[in-house]
Amino acid sequence: MTTITTPTGVSLNYDTFGDPGAPPLLLIQGLGAHMLGWRADFCRQLADAGFHVLRFDNRDVGLSQKFQQGGYTLADMADDTAGLLTALDIPAAHVVGQSMGGMVAQELALNHPTRVLTLALIYTAPSADFIAGRDLVEERTQWPRARDRDEAIALYLDNEAVCASPGYAQDTAWLRELGGQMYDRDYDPDGILRQMEALDNSPDRAPRLHAVTVPTTLLHGDGDRLIGPEGSKAIHELITDSTLTIYPAMGHELPRPLWPRIITQIQENTARGSA
Repeated sequence: MTTITTPTGVSLNYDTFGDPGAPPLLLIQGLGAHMLGWRADFCRQLADAGFHVLRFDNRDVGLSQKFQQGGYTLADMADDTAGLLTALDIPAAHVVGQSMGGMVAQELALNHPTRVLTLALIYTAPSADFIAGRDLVEERTQWPRARDRDEAIALYLDNEAVCASPGYAQDTAWLRELGGQMYDRDYDPDGILRQMEALDNSPDRAPRLHAVTVPTTLLHGDGDRLIGPEGSKAIHELITDSTLTIYPAMGHELPRPLWPRIITQIQENTARGSA
């Protein structure tokens, strides 16, 4: 893992998988999520599928720069993402965003269109209005700070329980490991509040999404309690060159049994971009 500074002076922590000469595939994380949430095994499988995979910590989370003053929007986070590509001397990339990361990916495609080759948007929406589980998100932000590593892991498991898929067993062993790793890297729940503020202060992208012309694939689960599939359906109606897949019994997570199908869909979408 390496820290790099964007042309605008934002410090971002990132790492990579696969051949640097392969087509770049940039993964953008969701609310309060460290880049480790893009599971290393998943990233390696994407690399084996022919991509140079990049994942990074968004601002205000993990080992990337903290913005204690807040006051930013998702567009600013998209600027960070474009700046990361610039700092890494990558003219453009295939972009995958999940949840809030999918919203940042939309802003990236709208505000920096030449940097995006294709889009894969996973359980996301054109605006915060589609967050059906807002009460669950707000409850998370009101929890007391963990006093130690064990408490942080327990809180993380409770948080991720609402993301579980009704048709797939949640991998709690991995989530327990991830919760500990995030605590060890950087425990700063206040960053989640600032990212949530950014999400709420960002305008609805629906009036602009018709301007996205790159091939886009939308993936959602019909068991998602946080952002219902209506979010992806709304985007699908607005982006002409888009496909939509609703996975039965998938929640707000990527169950391992679905990885082969998800990776294939990402591959197929990038191939449309290359064509």
